[in-house]
Amino acid sequence: MRKYLFIFSILLISCQEEITLDLSQVEDKLVVEGAIEPGFPPYVILTRNQGYFEPINQETYANLFVNDVDSVKVWYYNDNGEKEMKILQQIPGIDTLNLPPIYTDLNYTPNNYNFSQAGRTYYLEIQWNNQLITSETTIPEPTPLDSLWVEQSETADKDFKCDIRAVYSDPVDQQNNVLIRSKRLQHYENMDSLECKAENNPDLTLKLVDAGSDVLINGQAFETYFPRPKDNGFPTGKYNSYHTKECDNDSILEFSEDVVLIKFCQIDESSMKFWRSLVRQFGTNGNPFSEPMNLVSNINNGLGIWTGYGAVYYKVPIIKDTVINQEYSPEIIDIF
Repeated sequence: MRKYLFIFSILLISCQEEITLDLSQVEDKLVVEGAIEPGFPPYVILTRNQGYFEPINQETYANLFVNDVDSVKVWYYNDNGEKEMKILQQIPGIDTLNLPPIYTDLNYTPNNYNFSQAGRTYYLEIQWNNQLITSETTIPEPTPLDSLWVEQSETADKDFKCDIRAVYSDPVDQQNNVLIRSKRLQHYENMDSLECKAENNPDLTLKLVDAGSDVLINGQAFETYFPRPKDNGFPTGKYNSYHTKECDNDSILEFSEDVVLIKFCQIDESSMKFWRSLVRQFGTNGNPFSEPMNLVSNINNGLGIWTGYGAVYYKVPIIKDTVINQEYSPEIIDIF
């Protein structure tokens, strides 16, 4: 009986047929990541899309960068109904850093830039590859937090781990949605396990913490907290206060506290739908049972997002029981 079963198994295996799937080619589309906020020039980062099954390596990564647009324009209509326009140009030399191209107003001067203001609607128009890509966004009025403070985490396994907490009162007469982003301006690590040395390893760019609709919070005051975003998914991390570590040579290594930049934003409805879908996508990252989710774009004839930020910034040193009472005045490097 075993012999017959063995022969039957061989017959089943020999009957297997290789199937080749003829996947359709992905339509070439422009991917836009653009933003504008008061006091700073608009900027647009441009790449192209890639098929899900296409390989990812250094060469294909570089091929995603879009350096050949015909034009990138941003404008609003003034009180007389006339267009006030900026022509965005690529920042020179950035391609040598293996970074995607950034298009912005190269005539920007700090402390004297009135093109970007809250309450205005800004229109984006990109000419590329015989295509017209458009979008629009409104910069809402910024709404500050009521209070912001640092406290020791109740759920962490180390006593130097801390949370950033806040109280926010949402205005009842303003249709606004909330977006929170953050980055560590200072973060010390022992980068080399063979060397007893603390090195500063800050975050290079702002990362997404959360996004929410005004419908859920309209007119309410509530307490919340801002977890540290992680590189590969939903933000659940903690921040480090000052702490020490004993090295193998019995010397004591000191780590200064993290310093965190919080960007607390009001955004319009179409922007909120994109950022909220991204939050949900992060929440299902790595879960094999989760339902695939497409990002909601506000780019016509393209993919991505064009967002107006009504932003308030806070610089937070991670020192237990520290209360932040003042807003932070960002420099242009802080908005990315």
